[in-house]
Amino acid sequence: MKYLRSVRGRMLGIAFIPGSALVVVALVIAGFLVHQAVRTREQAMDTAAAADRTARAVVSLQGQRAAAMATPDHRSSAYAIFTQRIDTAIAGLRDYARRAPDAESGYQQTTAIQLLSVAEGMYRADSLALAGLDDVTRRSFVLAVAAYRAELAQVSGQLTETGREAYEAVTRSADWSRLAAAEDALAAAEPLPIPESTWRGAAYTVSLQLGQLYTRQSQYAVQLTLDDGRRTLAGALAASTGILLCAVLLLLVVRRLVARVPVPVVPIMVPTIHPAARTAIPRPRHTRSPVSREPEPWPMKAVFEGLRRR
Repeated sequence: MKYLRSVRGRMLGIAFIPGSALVVVALVIAGFLVHQAVRTREQAMDTAAAADRTARAVVSLQGQRAAAMATPDHRSSAYAIFTQRIDTAIAGLRDYARRAPDAESGYQQTTAIQLLSVAEGMYRADSLALAGLDDVTRRSFVLAVAAYRAELAQVSGQLTETGREAYEAVTRSADWSRLAAAEDALAAAEPLPIPESTWRGAAYTVSLQLGQLYTRQSQYAVQLTLDDGRRTLAGALAASTGILLCAVLLLLVVRRLVARVPVPVVPIMVPTIHPAARTAIPRPRHTRSPVSREPEPWPMKAVFEGLRRR
């Protein structure tokens, strides 16, 4: 039984080592993936907060630029200063896009940033036209109009199906056509083909629609990052649970197998001796011979006889 317990103990020990290793691996993988999921969620929340701060900063700087450009003497310098500050604020969002957890999230965030740049370009051109165009600012106006139209056409191919529908709704609207006609006339230094109130209403509507297009795309990019974090967390829990179940199953199987180990029967080997060879077996001196029944002489008597002979 002691031998049986030793064998069973060794088998359980052999099974316990890989089982423990599987448990450790499961815990390590789960910890790593959970940490990655939490980090992805925090990154998505940081990106959403940064996008909101940037949008608010851009709107504030646009208002300051329009107020500063009201003075004709400082129109060009105010336009350059505030435009540079707005570009710097938008460029800060690109750092968040580079640190996206995966390529798809970074791609969608970059698309949202481009849409914000388009909305700012349209508002930039409108602020120049509203402040009044001269030979210097007209060139800046032409460049701003061409830039935001080209960038909008370029980014349209990167939009999702919903974003593409919103883009088509903007570019095919009557307000877009009125705004484009007014911008073309201002770029060519020609009179407005539509009343000024109609132009201003069209500019406001298009600016609002472009801002909404950016907001939807930004929210989609953030939600995509959050979904990636949830998938990572679910994968971590599933992987760790599967590995733990495998370890428990391994231990249960080994216990069942160990319980079925048979008790070993060890035969006792007894040597057989021929009767003729029994007399050849030496015996110790203190053992009496079963053949000779004569009493042995008393030891002290032998000593006395030796002294008498001397």
